Amino acid sequence: MMNNIISIRKRNDKDKAIKDAIFAFSGGQKSVLIKGEGREISTAVEIAEILRQRLFPSIEISDITLGSRPFFRKGRSDYKNNNKEFKQDIVSQIEIEISRI
Repeated sequence: MMNNIISIRKRNDKDKAIKDAIFAFSGGQKSVLIKGEGREISTAVEIAEILRQRLFPSIEISDITLGSRPFFRKGRSDYKNNNKEFKQDIVSQIEIEISRI
């Protein structure tokens, strides 16, 4: 069971996520799961590549999972009928599992 999940919420979390992964691997964990969704997919990929190429040469990407989930946002209100419905969008997700060799 995976207990080290690093979830990226905004780009400013990049340094914190890298530190969390370093602490996890230094503490003896064999694998870490990095999650990103929407605009933060590129940040999650960047964190995985920084860890793999620069910090831990003994790390490999063991699994990548792509998916999507529904996301409900409030629609614009029209001046005539004041319609404030929730509109459904789809948000892309990525999960990158990195592990020690």
